[in-house]
Amino acid sequence: MLFESNQLTIQYIGQVGVILRKNDMAIAIDPYLTNSVDLLSGFPEGFWVRRYAPPVKPETLTDLDLVLCTHDHMDHMDPGTLRAIAEASPGCRFGAPKACLPALEAMGIARDRLQALGVHEPWQFTDELRIQPIPAWHEARVQDEEGWDHYLGYVLKWDSLCLYHAGDTLLTEELIEALSGFSVDVGFLPINGRDIFRNRLGVVGNMNALEAADLAAYLKFDTVVPVHFDMYANNSEGISPFVERLYQKYPGQKFHIFQPGESLLYKKTE
Repeated sequence: MLFESNQLTIQYIGQVGVILRKNDMAIAIDPYLTNSVDLLSGFPEGFWVRRYAPPVKPETLTDLDLVLCTHDHMDHMDPGTLRAIAEASPGCRFGAPKACLPALEAMGIARDRLQALGVHEPWQFTDELRIQPIPAWHEARVQDEEGWDHYLGYVLKWDSLCLYHAGDTLLTEELIEALSGFSVDVGFLPINGRDIFRNRLGVVGNMNALEAADLAAYLKFDTVVPVHFDMYANNSEGISPFVERLYQKYPGQKFHIFQPGESLLYKKTE
């Protein structure tokens, strides 16, 4: 099915994961479709419990052309999910920060299917799609000695659309500057926040709901999508502060709260 240049289908698959479909191309960003996080050791009993089952089975994703991972945390770069996708979609490529590539190879994904991504240059995936990595602060910006970032977000310039997936990041002046040259149509922002008690357990955080709302309004996103708030109750601040902030301070700012597995046809209005 062919779409107009100013529209695409967005499917939310949980945590921060989305599948984007446009012009017979399908891209997944940070797909997490197992319960791997629930099995992590070193946390209080019951700390990680999924609130809903994966809405999609990764082995059914037979049409993916590209998977983008923002960093190597389990809920963003899950071995069980990615191995299944690599097998189900044998032509699929995988893009991730350079530091992630050894782990992706260890999952059994061939090196020639992998692309190291960094902020120094965009990746022209096709004539219609250019991917610009954006630095992320989770909770700090981490780079290797050659300047490759360990945490990334991505701006996708896809035909006439501009999409931003933040991955995991705080809101910083540097992030605002990095995004200031883009006119974002749809932005996916984490809103789970951070606090000292989660930090004590080694759970690094992100911008909170108010910051995410403020960022979307400041940069004039056409539509903002909150993510990273609905799967794990112990790593969330809920959705209410986000909605309240938009209604009180930014009337008219469009947003969409997805249910797991839900698809939405987004069409840019001129």
